[in-house]
Amino acid sequence: MTRALVLGGTRFVGRAVVEALLPSCEVTVLNRGTRPLWDPRIVQVVADRRDAASTRAVLRGSYDVVVDVSGTEPVHVRNVLDTPAVAGAVRYVYVSSAAVYRRGHAGPPFHEDDPADGDPAWGGYGEDKARCERLLSGLPGLTVLRPPYVYGPHNTEPRESFLWARMLTGQPIFVPGDGRTGIQFCHARDLAETVAAACAGTLPPGVYNVGGPGRCSFTDYLGLLAEIAGTGHRAVHVHDEEVPARAYFPFRDLELTLDTTRLDRTGAGAATPLADGLRETLAWLRAHGSLADEPTEQEKKWRATTL
Repeated sequence: MTRALVLGGTRFVGRAVVEALLPSCEVTVLNRGTRPLWDPRIVQVVADRRDAASTRAVLRGSYDVVVDVSGTEPVHVRNVLDTPAVAGAVRYVYVSSAAVYRRGHAGPPFHEDDPADGDPAWGGYGEDKARCERLLSGLPGLTVLRPPYVYGPHNTEPRESFLWARMLTGQPIFVPGDGRTGIQFCHARDLAETVAAACAGTLPPGVYNVGGPGRCSFTDYLGLLAEIAGTGHRAVHVHDEEVPARAYFPFRDLELTLDTTRLDRTGAGAATPLADGLRETLAWLRAHGSLADEPTEQEKKWRATTL
């Protein structure tokens, strides 16, 4: 059985990756040990990836494949590169982000060959992910996956839950601009299945965009969320560029769409229709999550003057 090391593995995407690998792999996860394991088949080693000594001390095992979900800063990557775990692996799968694409020089929709040294619009996140990619670029058997917005059960980012909370309580949703900004999604399970294909060797090494078919606008997305929840929604369009969208909306007012042709041609592309994935997500949130309306400070100010 394939021996897989997952760097991360107990939160959102990492959890989905572990679940996709468990049927065919012996899975070890490396993380800080802050979340409980949910399956007795998982082996855990504990270290903080920012600490080089502790990371190298626990990564002395031998693995066939390494999946890097938690590498968000260059130090995370540097501290694992010269360990026996990575040196002996046949494949290394790095879960990157569409935030590496530098807008203004290409796309959207972005293609894998577009400039990808990080867009500062994402507050350093995209630039750090791009640096991580460069550090890994010489590894044999490297696969880099670049998803847009990832959603699904166990999501730690309040995106769909943020909007559903307002719809279900009849509160206004303040939408940046005219609502036409395009966004694209990837279900966590689809991303995880793509990771599993890379680990199995059925997806050739390379760089791939991973995302569901097509784009939708903010307006389209809100309409779909409302339909799934069986409720109405009241959109209030905001044209004040002095207030950043993230002060009142769960997405930046930036087009984020990808060309996924390269991955689709392999047959390993995303398969979950957005509506189906959102229905599953809402059911999970109702059972396990929170749909409480907790307005941001900016929302509180606007709500006071919005009828």
